[in-house]
Amino acid sequence: MVVLIAAGFVWLTSSCLNLIAMMWFAYKNIDVIEQHLSDCEGITATSNLWQGGVIGRHMRLSIIFATMYMPGVMYRRGDITKDAHLNIPFQLRRKIWAIYIWLFINAGFLAVLCYAVETPR
Repeated sequence: MVVLIAAGFVWLTSSCLNLIAMMWFAYKNIDVIEQHLSDCEGITATSNLWQGGVIGRHMRLSIIFATMYMPGVMYRRGDITKDAHLNIPFQLRRKIWAIYIWLFINAGFLAVLCYAVETPR
């Protein structure tokens, strides 16, 4: 029982930290990044559709993440220009990759934690 409570606390803390990190990054940097990607149809359409607010900024951030991680796919779909992801300043690209790595490691850790809790001893 103690293990389940501890695992739940770790999961809750991890989820809250992820949300705080994403909201902080979105509120501090999303407008600057969108200015650098203003010539991309997909970015401007998403920005006009979702506008502000917590959910809107998260959705706008998601399309920017997709631009960074899958520029070829986004280019073929017509959402961005050929090298649009290179228009983002290096410092912001580094922050985006840091957030992505943080989320990936955190998800892996939580998957291991879930496996450890559910595996019978």
